[in-house]
Amino acid sequence: MLILRQLSALAMLVFVSSHTLFASQPVTIPPAMTDLLQQHCADCHSGSSPEAEISLDDLHELKLDDQLTVLNAALEQLHFGMMPPADADQPSSQDHQALLHWLTEQLDQQNANQLRDKLRRPEYGNHVDHDALFSGEHVNRPGFTENRRWLISEYIFDAKFNRILNHQVHVNIDGKRQFVTGSNKRRVNLTNPFLLPNHSGVRYYANETLNGGHLLTMLTNAKEAGAYMLYLAGRDQRYLPAVTQLLALETQHAKTLAARERFLNQHLETVLVNQFGNQHAKLLPAFQPVDVPAPIPNDGSVKKAPFHAANPGNKELELVFRSMQRHQADGLSDQQLVERCEREWFYHGHNPRTIQARITFLNNYMEEFRGQIKQHRYAEKYKPVEYRPLSESEMQTIQTTIGKHRSAGDRYDAIIQKCMEQWQQEFKQARIDAGPADPALVTELVQQLFEKILERPPSEGEQEKHVALATHFLNGLGNQEGVKKLIQTLILNTDFVYRSEFGQGDADQYGRRMLSPRDASYALSYALTDNGPDNELQTAAREGRLKSREDYEREVRRMLARRDLYSIIDESVHRPNDLSSFTRMPIREHRFIREYFGYQRLLPIFKDNKRFGASYDAAKLRLVSETDRLVDHLLEQDQNVFYELLTTDKFYVFHSGDNEVMQASADRIRRIYDYFKDKNWNEFEVEDLGNHKEFIAAEKMRGIDVSRLFKDRRYNPLNAFKSQLASFTLRLDKGQTAAAPYNSFPAHGMANAASRYGGRFQSPEVARFYNIDMADWDYQAIQPATVRHRKGLLTSPAWLIAHAKNTETDPIQRGKWIREKLLAGTIPDVPITVDAVIPEDPHKTLRQRMEAKTGDQSCWKCHQHMNPLGLPFESFDDFGRYRSEERLEYPENLLKKVQDKGAPHEDLRDIYKTLPVVTAGALSGTGDNRLDGDVENAFDLIDRLAQSDRARQTMIRYAFRYFMGRNETLSDSKTLIDADHAYLESGGSFDELIVSLLTSDSFIYRKPNPDTL
Repeated sequence: MLILRQLSALAMLVFVSSHTLFASQPVTIPPAMTDLLQQHCADCHSGSSPEAEISLDDLHELKLDDQLTVLNAALEQLHFGMMPPADADQPSSQDHQALLHWLTEQLDQQNANQLRDKLRRPEYGNHVDHDALFSGEHVNRPGFTENRRWLISEYIFDAKFNRILNHQVHVNIDGKRQFVTGSNKRRVNLTNPFLLPNHSGVRYYANETLNGGHLLTMLTNAKEAGAYMLYLAGRDQRYLPAVTQLLALETQHAKTLAARERFLNQHLETVLVNQFGNQHAKLLPAFQPVDVPAPIPNDGSVKKAPFHAANPGNKELELVFRSMQRHQADGLSDQQLVERCEREWFYHGHNPRTIQARITFLNNYMEEFRGQIKQHRYAEKYKPVEYRPLSESEMQTIQTTIGKHRSAGDRYDAIIQKCMEQWQQEFKQARIDAGPADPALVTELVQQLFEKILERPPSEGEQEKHVALATHFLNGLGNQEGVKKLIQTLILNTDFVYRSEFGQGDADQYGRRMLSPRDASYALSYALTDNGPDNELQTAAREGRLKSREDYEREVRRMLARRDLYSIIDESVHRPNDLSSFTRMPIREHRFIREYFGYQRLLPIFKDNKRFGASYDAAKLRLVSETDRLVDHLLEQDQNVFYELLTTDKFYVFHSGDNEVMQASADRIRRIYDYFKDKNWNEFEVEDLGNHKEFIAAEKMRGIDVSRLFKDRRYNPLNAFKSQLASFTLRLDKGQTAAAPYNSFPAHGMANAASRYGGRFQSPEVARFYNIDMADWDYQAIQPATVRHRKGLLTSPAWLIAHAKNTETDPIQRGKWIREKLLAGTIPDVPITVDAVIPEDPHKTLRQRMEAKTGDQSCWKCHQHMNPLGLPFESFDDFGRYRSEERLEYPENLLKKVQDKGAPHEDLRDIYKTLPVVTAGALSGTGDNRLDGDVENAFDLIDRLAQSDRARQTMIRYAFRYFMGRNETLSDSKTLIDADHAYLESGGSFDELIVSLLTSDSFIYRKPNPDTL
């Protein structure tokens, strides 16, 4: 009940925090405002059919809720410059500001300003005038962020519970065992309630609040985590010493009960025979055999399922084997053995259906099972459990309790249950008799749990409150359940799911206060990582060395320079033995680029393998991983980062990121090819392999055991040899400088290349995204390397697929991304009345169909800001492959049907009619007449964007939002300009940009309330 009351209180807190009560008196409209509204708005918003169904007639007579609806609509239209219409008379600047001020004031007084809330959302960030932000006009406005409690992200949630539950994962990376963060496959089943939206740009903002879904999920999580924490405390007294001490008697009792139960389950029959002698058999229940179907005949008239499909599972096989082991005797038939086993299971109280399944299995598969027993050495793995009595006192207790409870006809499970129930009651009473917990120990418990869960000591008031609460729990529920309930209470504390960022100390002349040292340590740590402060940050906060801009800079530079912490980038890409997805950089530095471009969004997009021409699902994971690796490389270089992200022609393609290893792998293939190419290897017989035994062994040729150079039923080394040589010849006989080290065929043993995790290096089909012909692949072992027809991440297949549809490209979304993410533009949402589906036409390209759909005036009003930016990317298909012709993939356009399966190098795509793609477009909105204008193709467009100050500054605006967790305002103008200067003056260092942002007034200062809209 207490937890439910806490949930109710939390829900009420969430509600009250966002819905402060206010007076319900209608708004009084002064004459001056009435005149302005009538002069500039009444023409459209009055009469019987007002525009957008918003009428200003008799506004002063409306009910308050209706008034607020109208005022909110007016404020939003005025703020975004959408009303009055461009062709109507415009109010003077003074009148415009006066009306904005009055509308804002009235709505704020009623706590009903919807625009203020909207402007805090990520999608409204670009509505702040870009030129005003970077003009220098507003640099004298003092920067700050309002005091806030910031809901944790999905990543922080996982990191918190990983720390609390001692979940530490080590991965073999480059041959060394490394600790990694971000691997969340815990033993505890927790549900993450803080999942972020799946869109490109900034996903984690400080504008979310707790809701009922969060709270219900956290209640379940708290129960699961509490139980596991008690388990950890029982295993290691250093984990929570107070818990270990409090539960010492309970733990001892639990161990005793477990030992007795285990002993009785294994040896109860022996105990009963010893205790009751000849009376034992008379006390047994009357045996009732189960009905089983007749065995399947062996004459082939009925098809029998194979053993692997029919067996009941490993645990059941072990149990059946142990029973057979106990009852096996010379001269005993299978039928007699099965009957003895059935009697044992019956007396032990096993479920009749389970017994029936076992006997049916044995009747039909006894021969196969005996073969399994021999093959898998059951006799060695499952040796008979030797009868060893417990201590004399324990055996006396057991015999006494059995004598008290055994009745005629009892099965063994019933005897055990009655004994266990008595002992549990006796131990419970013993704990009650031991008296309440020591108050000093309860105080230690509260302090340790606060430190473990909330990462801070309790305040004096919190300690007093929670000691009383803990005492109540312990006395009412017992120590174990009481501790568990206290753990749940702290996990459900709002401090667990919120980050606190409040100013402390004396205010400056602008009313700003610096973050408290503790809050600053968390703000800095969460800016760059998903974890709480490391030891150095904690020490700096404790010693008062987080009180100045210089202190912040010291810690930021230290964290940016760390390369000893490995983080999993994406668990959906990470494969422990195969595909690496890790970074040594601060994870949130890497994640900004990843989320800004949004290329990981390709992962849930369904694509057809046949249209790809190979296995798409495997290749897409490597594509994302290698795009992550390119981002890591550019961030590590840290020079002209934004320019390189937009213009680099160097990519990773089927590469682990370790140039030395990949070169060695390619060299090995070259050695094998050179050794055999002139030896007429295609005519070899098995015996010929022996002549090259030493070479084959030295190069560890895949699938060949040099100690077994002969054929048998399941092994043919000659096939493995010829498959490799045929594949290596394909990769090198056209004059290629190096061979891509992919596997020629599936087999155990060494692969042609190893992943960073030491597993097989797979999915060479990733090359297809880059138009690489795998039958004539001039592999580059040193990467990143130049790839034709590529320029920056906007031409990377990952970004192109992420901004495409299932079966076709999406120029509108690609253009929208560029308008919003590189030109600080805004695009309204599609009106719900608009049919946005582009009609199909088997005789036209997508561009032709799209232009026909969006070319009318009502659509072009918005599409003129997207289409010209997205259409140049029609030189790439929806798989990100470069093209000059568009395949018209309709049944009537099919020219040739290609086989569905083939070798890795074969292109399995069907062949269709095509039409030339047109890649012309236009750039607008850079603010630079030298750059704006018509563009020939995507490469022309990207070159211009890369030179644009506005594009660079827009990236910086998104970086600001990412690291601050909010949208920029005009008071952040100096922060943004300083960050831009820091980036330019450092030669395009992203690290210097971060240092500038995290030491800015906007980051280090807090105020109670914002003073600007």
